[in-house]
Amino acid sequence: MIDIPSLNPFLGDKRLQRGAALPLIISKQVKTPVQVLVEHAKGNYLVVSYEMKPETKAELLGSTVRIRWETDAAVNTIDLEVVSEQTLWPIKLLGMIPIGVGVEITQKRKQDPISPDLGIAVPYKVMGARPIEEKGEAVLLKFSPTRLVLGTDGYVSKGDFLHLSFKIPKQAQEIVMMAKIVEKTFQDKQTIIELIFTDINEKHHEIIKDYYKKLSTTASS
Repeated sequence: MIDIPSLNPFLGDKRLQRGAALPLIISKQVKTPVQVLVEHAKGNYLVVSYEMKPETKAELLGSTVRIRWETDAAVNTIDLEVVSEQTLWPIKLLGMIPIGVGVEITQKRKQDPISPDLGIAVPYKVMGARPIEEKGEAVLLKFSPTRLVLGTDGYVSKGDFLHLSFKIPKQAQEIVMMAKIVEKTFQDKQTIIELIFTDINEKHHEIIKDYYKKLSTTASS
């Protein structure tokens, strides 16, 4: 399976919305990141702007830059190549394409996954997979406000991004999200995968957090 770098899993993050500020780490230049503003973001490109200063006057066309930000679940890193550069003094516009993405799990504020009180089926779609391997269904084994543990008979790999949809017991709203597989093991001929959320609607996230709080409170009482 070819892993094509894409911004799609991160487009729901507030840090990639138009007008959001991001620290841009410029290769072969000053160590201090340059603060840029997001102008436009799509799956295969990102446009940002920033005010030029003496230390950031060098041409960046063809160079590799990096953006990095933290969430409760992970540290997200995106490496990009600058493919267009336009100066409207004192503003510079950079058009960039992703060449690498990384999601590093953070341990701070980690909440241990717990089991749901009822069986929950989780249909999924593997982003970028061949059609024969694209869709599957898993069972929710454990969950927390930032991660899921699923059991599946489907073919998936560590590093895959999955599009998931499922319903919490006694909730009419279907939960839809993007998540990345960060661990993969085998147990009783079943594949066990652990995923961290990379893109989820705020209302859907609240439903999961409320369900987690409810079960945690019940278990501790």
